[in-house]
Formats: sequence, structure tokens, C-alpha cells
Amino acid sequence: MTGSTTTAAWMALARHRDDGIAPLGRLLGEDPGRATRLGIEVGDLWIDPSRQQVTDTTLGLLADLADERSVASYLQQMLDGQPVNATEGLPALHTALRAPRHEVIRVDGIDVVPGIHATLGRMSDLATAIRDGRRSGATGRPITAVVSLGIGGSHLGPALAAEALSHLGRPDLTVRFSSNLDGADLVAALDGLVPAQTLIVVCSKSFTTIETLTAAESARSWLADGLGDDRVADHLVAVTASPERAAAFGIDAELTFRLPQWVGGRFSLPSAVGLAVMVAIGPPAFMELLAGMRLVDEHVATAPTLRNGPVLLGLIDVWNRSLMGRTSMAVVPYAHRLRLLPSYLQQLSMESLGKGTTLDGRTVDTPSGAVVWGAAGTDGQHAFFQLLHQGTDVVPCDLIGVARPAEDPRGAHQDLLLANLAAQAEALAHGRTAAEAAAGGTPPDLVAHRTFAGNRPSTTILLPELTPSALGQLLATYEHRTVTAAAVWGIDPFDQWGVELGKELASRIAADPAGGAHDGSTLELLRRYRELRGT
Repeated sequence: MTGSTTTAAWMALARHRDDGIAPLGRLLGEDPGRATRLGIEVGDLWIDPSRQQVTDTTLGLLADLADERSVASYLQQMLDGQPVNATEGLPALHTALRAPRHEVIRVDGIDVVPGIHATLGRMSDLATAIRDGRRSGATGRPITAVVSLGIGGSHLGPALAAEALSHLGRPDLTVRFSSNLDGADLVAALDGLVPAQTLIVVCSKSFTTIETLTAAESARSWLADGLGDDRVADHLVAVTASPERAAAFGIDAELTFRLPQWVGGRFSLPSAVGLAVMVAIGPPAFMELLAGMRLVDEHVATAPTLRNGPVLLGLIDVWNRSLMGRTSMAVVPYAHRLRLLPSYLQQLSMESLGKGTTLDGRTVDTPSGAVVWGAAGTDGQHAFFQLLHQGTDVVPCDLIGVARPAEDPRGAHQDLLLANLAAQAEALAHGRTAAEAAAGGTPPDLVAHRTFAGNRPSTTILLPELTPSALGQLLATYEHRTVTAAAVWGIDPFDQWGVELGKELASRIAADPAGGAHDGSTLELLRRYRELRGT
């Protein structure tokens, strides 16, 4: 796999771009069946890239590029458990977390599937006992609240899933998440809870993550204040690849769930990291979530390139970023329960694709890894859609809708919500000419201000309803989409070395704020901070 832009397929795409691509208004106008022809059903999802600025020729050349970069082979290697995380010498087997019991997936000669299902079984036993009121704390009172501590992938996926599926929750059971090192976040997560009825879940793969362990220490102190030091252990759970460190922290082996070393944080929702989600929605619903993810895994492994939803989206991402020079992508879910999706995808995409070095150590010779941002539907329209429609940058968008919501007061909201999604997609694509603005009665001096260039690309993804399976399908689609783009660019989507330097420096500064060789700006910041703190 190579990321060079001097290969035959890449240069053919560049020539095709330079020849000029018809604007979206023309592409859509000349091909009324374009959405039917280009749209792809992936399980319950309908993925419509017809408003992307691509032609059949573009797509054919992108398929050639996928063949040249061995995208299908790379994805299969990942699914088979080969060490595709090259810089760490590890598999990236998050897909094994949703494999059925009968499947055999070997790592270093050992079938990992039985261990995965054993962990799921232990998770289910604990979650069921909590939900049934049979799990008690140190005082004998039932556990009625679970607070999950983690950061990055140990937080974003579970928090998203719990909120997206909160309509499946129970009013007598509280599930909360805390990630921010700012103590206000933990205080809010614990607010109103009773230590005797609260379970703290500490999610840290290494069990050295400073943000999570700082929160865990504070949460343990909160428990001790309410229960006494000798009763805290009944209220602490660990999810980690380092059970010995969890034991040293004081967490019992029976309440420690192993996270495989080959699961990256941003891909870890279907692992024990999702324990709080399982408590919130119940084990059967959690297994439906995994089944939805598995459905997409199977689609990716078998569908041809141009009918493979996640692969096609990844190839279009490469087209937009590297060939068309579009630096960012907006994710806009027209569903309140998916409002955390942009944050989740920021990490999934930007931590995976924010790389400037290829697998063989060369500098990537094309832009890679777009900035991902966004917000929930109509809120976003009144915040940043002005820039999307009339700004000087072209920002591709994902517009995500749900046909049948869990709630719709008076039955009056959903039709209008989806009308907004459809209208924004159409307006972004077609815009409005000066002649159209004038014909609509716009005063001559305002015509320029009410003209829209259009030709702003978007992809529509429609879910029938926000079930656990549909959510799993959506998240797995974005996972495979991200890995596809990485395969084309020849980068490792499973490491995150760029996160480490700042963490190393933060540890040094925290240990000795006045010491170390820091630049003048850092020293002045620290001096002023100490002055304000009176230390």
C-alpha cells in the first residue's frame, strides 16, 4: 500500500479534476434518477452521495485508485486480525468485538472470540443485576446510579450511544459520564447521587491515563467520604488492558473487565468500555447494537467497491480532501439524540487521519485528514450554515436524518425537521442565481447579497428509526469509511502518537511547575497562574 500521488490511478484522477467537473445543479438536472442510481442501502441505512460533485467517470477512477491502493485487501487484513497497526505491531480487531460465537479469529494463534463473549457475559450479568435491583453496594442498598469515567474513545462513543438510545433507559436508573479534567465535570456527574448506591466505572486501557486516574482518585475519595475507606471496593469497576494496575488502585478482580490490547480507544464502544451503555439500555439492546455493527462489517467484506457504502464514502472523502482541496467536513445530524455524533466523529476521523507520515516513514505528499465539525440540525442552521452557503470555503456536509423518531410531541415536529434537512441539501447543491433572486422581488442593491453560488457538496444518510441496530450500523459505517481513506493515503489509522507529546509535557509541568527548560511564554503563563493561585 502506497500513498504516492505519482501513481497511474492518482494522476488519472488529477487529470480528470483538471478537465473540470460539471456543477451539482447540472449533474442533478441532467440525471433525475441520480439519487436512485448512486444511493446505497447498507442494512437499514440509505446512503445518498448524489449531491457530491462526482460523475460516473470520477467514481470509476476512484474505484481504480482503491484497487491500486489495495483497499479491499487492507480491510480484509484488518478483519482477519493481521497487524495492520504497523507502528505498534498490533492488530486492529475492533470488528472481532461484534463477531458471533461461532466465528474463529486468531491472534498469535489464539482464537479471541471465546474471550470476547466471556467478557460480554460478565458485563451482562452485572448490568442485569443492576437493572433488576439485585446488585447492592457495601451497605446492602441497591445500585441505582453508574458513573463512567474515561476520556477520548473511552468516553465519546459510550456517551453518544447512551444519549442516542436514552429512550430505552429506565427512570429509576441513572447513568452518567465524566471525562474532562476540569473538576467541575466530575462534580456535575456526581451531583445528587448517593455513594452507597453508586458504581464508578474507571475506563483506561493503560490505567495510567492522567485525566481518568485523577477523576478516579477524586471519585474514590467521594465514595470514602460517604462509606468509609473499607467499603469503597464494592463500588469501583475497572475496564482496562492492565488489570494489575487496577488491582493496585484497589479494584477487585471480579469487578475488572479486560480490554484487549488490540482495541483502540476510538473503536472501543463494543468492548467492556460500553458497560455503562449496557446498564443504561439493557444487555439485549446492547447486543442489537453489536449486531448492527457486525452487519456493516459483513457488507464491507463482500460488497463491490462502488456499491460498498463505507468504502465509497471513504473514497469520496479522499476526492474532496486531496483532489478538490476541501479542508473540513461538517456533520449535521437532524436528530437531537445524535447531537454528540460530531464530537465522536471528530476523534474517530481526526485522530485516525491526522497523520503526515506514511506507513513506510515517508512524508505524505497530499493533504490528508479533514477537520471534522458540526452540530445538531436546525441549531446548526442558525449558527454556521451561513458560512456553508455563502462563505469562501466549500465545506462538504453529511446530513443525517431519522424517519421515525422515538418522540414527536403532537406529531408536529418530524415532518418539519426532515423538510429542513431536504431543503438545506437542495439549497447547498443548487444555490440561487442573481436572475432568480431578482425575479423573486429582491431589490437590485441586494441581489448580490441574496445570490448563492451553490455547488456545495453533501451526503445524505437516512435511518428508519434510532434503534440500537441502526446506531451500530451508522457508527460502523463511519469506522470503515475512515479506515478506507487511511488505506488510500497509506497512513496508519490506528495509532495516535501526536497525542503523546503534549501529555508528556503536561506531566512534567504538573510535577515541577517552576522547573524544566520551557520557553518564555510558558514560564510567564505559569508565573501568572501561580500568582493568581497564591502558590
